[in-house]
Amino acid sequence: MVTLNGVQLPNPSAVEVGRFNLSKSGRSASGLMNMEIIAKKRTVAIRFSHLADSDLRMILDQLDSRTFHTLTYTDPQAGPTTITVYVGDVAYKPWRRVNESWWWSDVSVPLIER
Repeated sequence: MVTLNGVQLPNPSAVEVGRFNLSKSGRSASGLMNMEIIAKKRTVAIRFSHLADSDLRMILDQLDSRTFHTLTYTDPQAGPTTITVYVGDVAYKPWRRVNESWWWSDVSVPLIER
């Protein structure tokens, strides 16, 4: 289960979790690389193979409602986790029209920990 700002999202086809370190680095006069890890952050890409127009609209409305969002997901190291995130470039393609409503494919919602 994945929630965004307390709202449960439709069942994603994939939740891809990544990690990256924010670091401060530089070389000393001897040429030795020095590095300090400032923070460890997560990226979470939520993917949907197909999504109804109303579900995509709900997700986009949530993302437009504020700059930072509360995301709850299952982290492979920590289990159920809640983090504050901002959104990257959301992508989606029109797939087909059914009864006056669009369905979308290859929906990707990339979220980056604050």
